[in-house]
Amino acid sequence: MIGGDDVAKFFQGLGWFFLLIVRGLALWVLIPIAFLAWLMVHSWAQRASLGQAISWYDGIFCMLLIKGPLRPLVRLEGEARFHAISQMRTLPPFRLGRLFDLV
Repeated sequence: MIGGDDVAKFFQGLGWFFLLIVRGLALWVLIPIAFLAWLMVHSWAQRASLGQAISWYDGIFCMLLIKGPLRPLVRLEGEARFHAISQMRTLPPFRLGRLFDLV
């Protein structure tokens, strides 16, 4: 028989799948917005790199999804917290090289 724990794991996996699908589609909009924001503000105000700006916008969007509409489905083991915009410069930058290292 299927137990309650199996059903909870199924819905948690479904929540992570939805997060990946929505995030993948939203990156088509977030990356140009992050580029424009970096060009106009973050490059001189925070002295952040383009990769750090993209990482910050992506992280904030994922946290909004995890703490918002996908909260009942996605369970995190630790405490998830937002990064303040002043911490943008301390974030590890997003690099395509990491993706190609996995292949």
